[in-house]
Amino acid sequence: MSFFYLLPFSYFFNTRLRGGSVAFHLIFEWVAAIVLVLTIGIEDPAPALATAGLSYLAFISLYEIGYIVNDLFSAKCEDGGRKRGPQESNNWWVSAWFGSRIFIFSAVTISLGVFAAPEWWSFFVALSTVFALHNLLQDKEFKAATFLWLAWFRFMAPIVFVIDGSQLMGVGLAAAMSYAGFRIFGYLDSKALLSMPGRQRPSFRLFFFLMPLAGILALWPYKEASGFVILSGYFAVVAVLGSAAEFVAPRAIGR
Repeated sequence: MSFFYLLPFSYFFNTRLRGGSVAFHLIFEWVAAIVLVLTIGIEDPAPALATAGLSYLAFISLYEIGYIVNDLFSAKCEDGGRKRGPQESNNWWVSAWFGSRIFIFSAVTISLGVFAAPEWWSFFVALSTVFALHNLLQDKEFKAATFLWLAWFRFMAPIVFVIDGSQLMGVGLAAAMSYAGFRIFGYLDSKALLSMPGRQRPSFRLFFFLMPLAGILALWPYKEASGFVILSGYFAVVAVLGSAAEFVAPRAIGR
């Protein structure tokens, strides 16, 4: 397993995705990113998707460093911290995991030709700063704020360098209100900071993702809001289909 963790995405897969959240990340992150790249991307589909994929690889390489620090070091200092990952690992392996990810991030940066691009570095410096704060803070209420922003960076990472710049504000708003806004409920619940037992109901999820339709109604005449309209509309459609599937499945089983 130590060799396996030298590969970017391996740590995320083994410590987070195996818990059953693959479908969520697939539908609400990766497919959503593909939809945005294909509809408001600044390049033809093939190169745009390739750039998005490499951007995600750069993102997950740095993000997993944050995961490793969180699981192997910060969690030990946090009251009730979840000690995921290989707790018995020695410093040599941890350093090797860090090094392989820094190497991959650097290689992607060079291959995309963005080594001198200020927007590339400002995005990833901001992401790294927020994750460092998240790992250093001991106050659970403060960590809720950093988690919210980490969720936002996670969604934006594959698309921020690929979609039309005029649409970034709209997409960022939709990602903050819908994607990051929904994920914060789960985080607060895991930290015993949320008293909202009904949040896991399908009806709540449907209502939550349908509410941005009000924003769509208000903003659709503005061409700069196309990203907001597309992303919020996508989430609404997914929520409706998911609720319909959950409604039909029990009835089919009952037959």
